[in-house]
Amino acid sequence: MVFAFDPAPEKRIDNRFALAELELKTGRVSVIVQDADWDCSAPRYSPEGERIAFIASHQGRKHTMPGQVAVWYRDESRWEVLSEAWDHDVQAPLAWEDDGQALLLRAEQRGRQHLWRFDLPDRRAEVVVEGGTVQAFDKAAGTLVTLADSATHPARLHACLPGEAPRRIETINDALLARLQTGRVEEVWFKGAASVEGGEPDDVQMWLVYPPGFDAKKKYPLLHLIHGGPHTAFGDGWHYRWNTQVFAAQGYVVACVNYHGSSSFGTAFLDSITHRWGQLETVDVEAATDWLLKKPWADKRRVFASGGSYGGFMVAWMNGHVPAGRYAAYVCHAGCFDWTAMFADDAYTWHAKELGAWHWDDMARVHAQSPHAAAGAMATPTLVVHGALDYRVPDAQGLAYYNTLKARGVDARLLWYPDENHCVLKPRNSKQWYGEFFGWLERHDPGPAKSRKR
Repeated sequence: MVFAFDPAPEKRIDNRFALAELELKTGRVSVIVQDADWDCSAPRYSPEGERIAFIASHQGRKHTMPGQVAVWYRDESRWEVLSEAWDHDVQAPLAWEDDGQALLLRAEQRGRQHLWRFDLPDRRAEVVVEGGTVQAFDKAAGTLVTLADSATHPARLHACLPGEAPRRIETINDALLARLQTGRVEEVWFKGAASVEGGEPDDVQMWLVYPPGFDAKKKYPLLHLIHGGPHTAFGDGWHYRWNTQVFAAQGYVVACVNYHGSSSFGTAFLDSITHRWGQLETVDVEAATDWLLKKPWADKRRVFASGGSYGGFMVAWMNGHVPAGRYAAYVCHAGCFDWTAMFADDAYTWHAKELGAWHWDDMARVHAQSPHAAAGAMATPTLVVHGALDYRVPDAQGLAYYNTLKARGVDARLLWYPDENHCVLKPRNSKQWYGEFFGWLERHDPGPAKSRKR
């Protein structure tokens, strides 16, 4: 059997993995791929067993490098990267086609996650199943099965026989969904920040989810959902914790901006925010707000912004860098507030890579990217949410942000979970979370009171 492992004596979150084979008969382990510059994962034997496909990321070049298709050849005891020219981040697992000439894999593209076939001789990729978001797949005896969701429905199973169109093979959630109304989902593009100083503004993607029964002749409040990561994306998927349909069903037009730094738009776009967190992303979100406010159905007084993790960092950052009054209220879930105090997290070795310096070497540079340094300008009411078991963004970040707002006389509310981590996962807590979220927005809604179902 083949597996990936961490050869370093001290285990860290950003260590680079190697590949090894275990001979089952003797128990002997042989390291077959190990390179100090490369991180290796998701190995898979070819049908004849003489090659191993795996995902390789050139971390020695930069920490934001994507995963690429690589193959190890037993007869030559060497390996090579095959997808270097394909600017996509390859996602596990890999699956060999029966003829051993191609691999099936998942990769994001412009806010969607497709299933691809990567032809090894030609080093060319083609879409086999379009997303939505393809979450999982398998192929056996010529039959391909996929598990995929979209922003309009939870995950569904489809099977595709040779020469036939995909057909759905389950109806598990149909009875539940039949009782609900969903809103229309739209993909739009607008001009955001320029990746290069002095350059032309880049095109930025935004997903809009409209309330059920949307009437363009009426006025609607706007709600930004700002994704975390930062190197992830809001995609055409059914998010089980921040569900866009649930937010839209309360009467909001929901905006999900794939700001600079987001995945699925190429490595340069993803890496563009490195060492200058908060800057390009804020330009993008603000440009999206300007775009939205030009719509006749947008209520200019009722604009809100929310985010979790890096999205929480973003709303805290915006509170100190966007003029007060632009947004009626913020919601900050598990947000980063003080990059120096964030050294208590489980990913501290990552900070200097993203921020450009350790705080003891260049405090000014770190503070220039830290929301707490602009606390003197914070004036927008904020609901702060955190879990005591959060080790990615320790709960002291939320407590410090909340206390800062209270000390400044800014309206703030703290929702703290002793039994949750970075996410709110327990059903009862999730129900409370949504109730507090919408209650906070209603409390700061300058428009007429509305009756909303929860």
